[in-house]
Order: sequence, then structure tokens, then C-alpha cells
Amino acid sequence: MTGDEVYGPNPKRRTALEKRGLSYVLAVACSAEVPTGAGKFPTDTLAGKLPKRAWQKLSAGRGAKGHRY
Repeated sequence: MTGDEVYGPNPKRRTALEKRGLSYVLAVACSAEVPTGAGKFPTDTLAGKLPKRAWQKLSAGRGAKGHRY
């Protein structure tokens, strides 16, 4: 399942998907906190700590203004 930021912050939805063993990608606000072994951190902070090699830029296909990444 995929969903934009409207659906991403709903913990009940994520729990239901996990219980069913379904894969998902849900957008969340950059200020949403993510629990880690070292505590809770905003998603933009965690993303900023990843090395550039951890990211892969992919095309979602052509759009009216070229490739959508």
C-alpha cells in the first residue's frame, strides 16, 4: 500500500497493515517523530543523518515536465 501524508500519520492504519503482513510506504510530515533505539527523532533529522550513498533517486515515469523523481 502507498499513501500520502494524509494517511501516513495514522498509527492504527500502520498497525493494521503490519498485522496483515502487508508492505507499505506512507508519507509523513518531516516533523513526525520516529522511535529508534536512541530515542524519538523527527524524520527530517533522521534522513539528514543518512549518508548520500544511502539514497537512490528513481524515476516514477515521464510527466508533463519531464521525468518525475
